[in-house]
Amino acid sequence: MDEETQKQVVQTQGEVPAEEEEITEEEDEKLPFPNARVVKILKENMKSEHQIRTAVKRELNNFLGDIAKEIAQEMDKEPYFTLDTEHLHKAMKKYKEVDLMRKRMEVIKKLLEKQKVEIEEKILEIEV
Repeated sequence: MDEETQKQVVQTQGEVPAEEEEITEEEDEKLPFPNARVVKILKENMKSEHQIRTAVKRELNNFLGDIAKEIAQEMDKEPYFTLDTEHLHKAMKKYKEVDLMRKRMEVIKKLLEKQKVEIEEKILEIEV
């Protein structure tokens, strides 16, 4: 099997050839965080093994960089010269609240589902 055919077979199986999955040293220098660390965090938090495409690694790295920039800009609004963890937590608040809101939505959803079942039971009682 020639090299071109091997590449086609690999791509049809849903895999990406190794040469496409590497981020060059020069490219890694331009990313906000060391790429290897971002990939390690991703893989440590996945239950199943996955092959992660280069574009995903790059975009997540840039996204994390954008979040760090926003936090820095928020902390920069503080009138104090020395910034402490208190200022960091204040700047991170909106990101922490997203998870809190998601958890609250789940609780509300479960409560509404329970109420729906109770209402349906009451309707059946009335109709009988």
